[in-house]
Amino acid sequence: MLSAGQAAALLVSAALAALAILAGWGLLADRPLPAALLYVGAGQVSGLVSGLLLGLVWGIWAGRRKLAKAATELLQTLPGDSDDQVAAAWPACGGLAPVLPELRPLADGIRALVGRQQALYAVQAEQLEALRRQAHSDPLTGLANRRHFMAVLDSVLGAGRDTAEAGLLLLRLRDLQGLNLRMGHAMADRALLAVAASLQAYPDRIDRCFAGRLNGADFALLLPVGSMAQETAAALTQAMRLPLLAIDPQARVFAGAVELDRPMGANQAMALADAALARAEADLAAPPAWSAVELPLQDAGLPQGESSWQRRISRALAQGRVALAAYPVRTPDGRQLHLDCPLRVQLQAGGPMEPASRWLSMATRSRLCAEVDEKVVGLALAAIAADGQARCINMAAQSVASAEFVAAVARRLEQAPQAACRLWIDLPEVLALERPLLVRELSRRWRPLGAMLGLEHAGDGLARIPRLIDLGLDCVRIDARFVNGIHADDADDARRHLQGLVKLVQAVGLQVTAEGVRSADDLDVLWQLGFDAATGPALVPETAPVPETAAETVADTLTGS
Repeated sequence: MLSAGQAAALLVSAALAALAILAGWGLLADRPLPAALLYVGAGQVSGLVSGLLLGLVWGIWAGRRKLAKAATELLQTLPGDSDDQVAAAWPACGGLAPVLPELRPLADGIRALVGRQQALYAVQAEQLEALRRQAHSDPLTGLANRRHFMAVLDSVLGAGRDTAEAGLLLLRLRDLQGLNLRMGHAMADRALLAVAASLQAYPDRIDRCFAGRLNGADFALLLPVGSMAQETAAALTQAMRLPLLAIDPQARVFAGAVELDRPMGANQAMALADAALARAEADLAAPPAWSAVELPLQDAGLPQGESSWQRRISRALAQGRVALAAYPVRTPDGRQLHLDCPLRVQLQAGGPMEPASRWLSMATRSRLCAEVDEKVVGLALAAIAADGQARCINMAAQSVASAEFVAAVARRLEQAPQAACRLWIDLPEVLALERPLLVRELSRRWRPLGAMLGLEHAGDGLARIPRLIDLGLDCVRIDARFVNGIHADDADDARRHLQGLVKLVQAVGLQVTAEGVRSADDLDVLWQLGFDAATGPALVPETAPVPETAAETVADTLTGS
């Protein structure tokens, strides 16, 4: 049985502990302590001291937790939030605003620092966007200039190494010089802008479609799918007819179309399109996209319709007829950071492993991207577990828009924690530009599990991404069309743009990598510009794809099957 004094001491100790928990580290400033001591006899001092010490320790622990939570909530309202917004966040912190006034100067200082950083970043981003337009855009129409369009075309065609499924249109505004003389320079510019607007409607609505102005009267349009070039050319020339007639009754556009369904380089593709345009200007009746002599033999084993493509891709995934290629990513001193691993798919049994340029557009149209990308994650984790080499994979915007896919990837990462710490995941730049909050959520879900995140094919919209520093990224990879040919004498503007990109990305603590570098001369310039790493044929040729069967035992272990 407790004596009355012991009971009183315990009650006082409990009260002090409760006060400590409620007030945290503010306990030492509380005034009830001296008053409580008046009601306790000297014989109970030891019990009181024990209770006081217990309450003090408990209170400091609870107070530190509340302080950390309050600081976190406060910092999440920064930067750029008003005092009212900051005050509104305090109730969620347990009402600590009156108890923790010491945080106010800290918050104000941090907000001022971050505000200055954001202002500096905004100025740099604006300057970088101006450099991008100067280096890669036609000043009148805003379309890509010839150099940039040819770089994009060469990238899509894989510099002639891969077979692509694409179409190319070459368009020409007839007699531009005569239009200038008849209607004046301003009206000629209006005609050029009308052609550009009709072309730009395609990239605005179709992913991976690209338009450019090659010279005064010539324009080009790159289609990301095959078998559509001739139909698109006819539709475009018809759509442009009335707007041009309203400017000049003699104005007219001719179009030549080719299907890019065999290995070729950008110059060869452009020569074929130019020949098709010459036939159109000679008023030949409905010329085919390829002449009979040029027409490649049709592979009857390849899928022809959308439903056939969907079945072939799904069957290849189910049967394991997929493999990861491997491109080393190296630093200036030759150290390998990781392997870039695009997926190859065997569309027909016994056939070649096809690159993404052959099937990705159809996978996207068939809503198969999530299934494809989940297979890629499993293959990469299995390969990492097998040889310990870090690997980088890419994911489509269509995939990460699915909550089920995001959760499935998180489960795979949780099941393979050691391999997950060597996995890089690349997201498209357009995702960060259009849905930055989704990128932040992916970072919140996957980075704590070990994965590292990057933006791939970057350069077009990097300067317009809101608060790049807050997205939770590790790396930005600059697209091949911005880096190839950078050593040329006429590439001064492009080099300045690249240097600005490097400074902008590194200023926010991210690594910057060059994609698809083909020339040793370009690579030397990239190192001089400050790139942290690069990949492409200029470093080491592609290694053989790693088929699923080589790691299927490890993959089964990782997936629990």
